[in-house]
Amino acid sequence: MRQLLRVMLPMFLIIAYVTLSYFYDSKIEPVPPYPIWMKSSNELYSQQTSGIFFLGQEGSKKMFLTCNDNGRIDRITIDDSFFPPKFDITVLNFQVSTTAKFFTQYSKMDFEDIVYDKTSNLILVSLEGNTGTSDDNPPRNITFKEAEGVLAFTFNNTIMNCDTITSVSKFEMPQEIYKYTNENIAFEGMAVSENYFFMGLENITDSIAKFSDSTYIYIIDKKTQSVKAISSKKFNEISLSGLYATDDYTLYGVNRDSKKVFYIKFNPDFTIKQVKDIAFELTMPFNKDVSMDRMMGIEGVSVDNDGYIYTVSDPWSELYSPESVPKNAITEKERKNLIKLVPVLYKYENPFK
Repeated sequence: MRQLLRVMLPMFLIIAYVTLSYFYDSKIEPVPPYPIWMKSSNELYSQQTSGIFFLGQEGSKKMFLTCNDNGRIDRITIDDSFFPPKFDITVLNFQVSTTAKFFTQYSKMDFEDIVYDKTSNLILVSLEGNTGTSDDNPPRNITFKEAEGVLAFTFNNTIMNCDTITSVSKFEMPQEIYKYTNENIAFEGMAVSENYFFMGLENITDSIAKFSDSTYIYIIDKKTQSVKAISSKKFNEISLSGLYATDDYTLYGVNRDSKKVFYIKFNPDFTIKQVKDIAFELTMPFNKDVSMDRMMGIEGVSVDNDGYIYTVSDPWSELYSPESVPKNAITEKERKNLIKLVPVLYKYENPFK
């Protein structure tokens, strides 16, 4: 028996090591031919993309809402029946007569994440409190606490064919969720299900905005406004960049700092039933050997009706440049995309299904 153990134990340890190494070192790679540049055939694009939300599918077209931290909302359409996938953008323009006065109080419309709430038929956007002290725009007479929150937008027609934002207002959320917000640090992640809102705080910071070792996801009951706070220590993340809920008890998230997608399955009382995460690859479109890890952050995540995971990038202007890659590694077209700060869309097989 002892001799058998001497033979089997090393073999068992080798198998365990290989298995654990694969689990912890593995990364998900984009589904070919993704990633793609988020630029339409007529050269329309958004220089930054902070949030993405899956709306639905019409024929071969999958439709999403996106927002950026310069106050823009788009509806994008992706058609995978083309190669490469056909990408289109409809900018949802603001109706000046009903929105201009509201926007004058803000130095910057710092949009972070976006959802469409079927219950209220509203587009909801999380907004960081940015008073303009670190931007070109002069600061307004408004504190970051007054500026931050969630904005509610109404629109013409239906969510699938609208082209105009017809009104904007503050959307009331329980005040307790704003306890740890700071200048330019608030809810990078927001998700919605039939009965709940999920608000993901970027990080718990101190008075000088120094990051700590954790953050919170707040789960808000739509009917009662009761709040459940979930510490990120329970799912091993320090910060959050985007959230997406597929139902009341299933939440996906992304962390641009750890470069991971995470998955949380809740029990009905919102204790955590299961947590999984996996790192992702950030390759350049049609250049699998060129990494964009140091050129941008991933700030939005969504899941479509087939279970695929999508993430969107926010280019870092000082690093998103042709000089960041070997001179002969990219084409002139790709070089121009970097100069113009065109974001990138990634699509992954779902490892958590």
